[in-house]
Amino acid sequence: MATIPSPCSSWSAKQYILAALLGVLVAIAFVAAISISLAPAYISFSIANATMSGDDNGYYQCYYNFTLVANNTSRRTEVSYGSLSTQIWYSPAAWIPAEVNTMLPEWQPPRNATDVAIGAEYGQYNEAANATANTTDHRQLGTVEKSVFDCRRVALEANATANATVDDCQLGTVEKSVDCRVVVEAKVWFKYGLTTRPYTVTASCWHVNFFNGTGVPVTCVSS
Repeated sequence: MATIPSPCSSWSAKQYILAALLGVLVAIAFVAAISISLAPAYISFSIANATMSGDDNGYYQCYYNFTLVANNTSRRTEVSYGSLSTQIWYSPAAWIPAEVNTMLPEWQPPRNATDVAIGAEYGQYNEAANATANTTDHRQLGTVEKSVFDCRRVALEANATANATVDDCQLGTVEKSVDCRVVVEAKVWFKYGLTTRPYTVTASCWHVNFFNGTGVPVTCVSS
């Protein structure tokens, strides 16, 4: 004799199917929420305290210093910086590297802005821009021409009527209106419960004036 299926058994099967579908939707929503919360857009950079100084000679050593502010604006996500590099571009085709002088925290907490001290020294070799350079003036250190990193010289070339000298680090006698571009590249991880894969975040900070300190802070634009 045929057995009639129980309404309860049929209803239980429907419940299982609905529960499975609901579980899939919850998992998708959870993954989407994690992805959004860990997006690199939650960190930003800005430049503060751009300054320049020189040694007693005023010729051979010039130091360009600035503070990079790494801002984690996320409400829950922590950030870890595996590497952080910066470049100072003083013309469209010429730049020098700048060194990070601050130890970054292992994990930057949410809603936190961390100051990173960064400096560049006049005389660091710019291999790409100066591979064929050959000069005998006082900027030649040893036997290798070093990077001619002097934003003020660019200003003088752009303003032929400027009444100034090109002596390095001689403040007060040179054109101070030219700005430099600082490029930031960071390899970062995000953590909100679980740690993400590494992301490479780049940003461009334009109109950084090392000579009169105007215009700071400079907000960097992510690219």
